[in-house]
Amino acid sequence: MKKRSTLERQMLTYFGLIAAASLLITVEFIWAVRTAMFEAGSLTHTSAQDVTGNSIMMALGSLQNKAVLMGIVQAIVTLIVLIMFIRRITGPLKKMVEQSRAISEGDLSRTIQIRRRDELGLLGETINALTSNIQEIVAFGLSTDSSLQKPLEELRSRTADDPVCRQHLDEIEGRLSGFKSILEDFKLLPAPLAETEVDGKP
Repeated sequence: MKKRSTLERQMLTYFGLIAAASLLITVEFIWAVRTAMFEAGSLTHTSAQDVTGNSIMMALGSLQNKAVLMGIVQAIVTLIVLIMFIRRITGPLKKMVEQSRAISEGDLSRTIQIRRRDELGLLGETINALTSNIQEIVAFGLSTDSSLQKPLEELRSRTADDPVCRQHLDEIEGRLSGFKSILEDFKLLPAPLAETEVDGKP
């Protein structure tokens, strides 16, 4: 059996990408600082006349620009990774919520086609199993109601002259009719199945 990849592992992967991007940007920034320090050290060995305020300001300005650029790059990378992660989670969840709402309203023709092997895939399988169990109960109830019709008709014919028995039979038939109308409100699986896909790579 193939081992499931959990949402926890996926979260670690996405945030690991963010950490790796942050590390690379930090290394680049440290390299820029060391380069600026090296240039400043070189200036101190020159004559005082050659060391100008403009040179120092240019070095500091370049360092500041690099810091701003690195911050922007890090923010963009973080935003992209978070959007990818959020869409991967919320997209399938939205589909399953829609299907669950339809099922709760009695539409048992909805199933979720699983294409994931994580907790969301397990949730989809659970919803499908729940829908299947409810449908079996409904089908059993309808079958039971149909099988009781003939015995009730026979009882009615045998007790046609007994008003008490007829009254009880009327009550039983009324309850069965109400029960049947409730079961018939459920929409069972047609052929072919109405499926909603939950996409996602394993």
